[in-house]
Amino acid sequence: MSNLICPHCRTQVPRGATVCTGCQAEVKYGPANGLFGGALLVAAFVGFKAGHLLSGVPYSGWATGLVVFGGLSMLINKVYSDRVVFNRVYRTR
Repeated sequence: MSNLICPHCRTQVPRGATVCTGCQAEVKYGPANGLFGGALLVAAFVGFKAGHLLSGVPYSGWATGLVVFGGLSMLINKVYSDRVVFNRVYRTR
């Protein structure tokens, strides 16, 4: 298990920690939540179009949208599984 290095204070932080021990920066793992919102919009658009193209098949748009969203979610999780972000709040007086 390797250590991470905080970009703010250069302290070694063990992988899995939620806070840097040197500067108290918050450590976040995985994809950003905004990516899933984008995937939801793409899935809704594809589902809407599929619903119009397959208008004779009931719930075809919903099913297509759910499958697209599930696939995009798995792809996002796979691509961004090693992502680590250090977020530090600077306080000034």
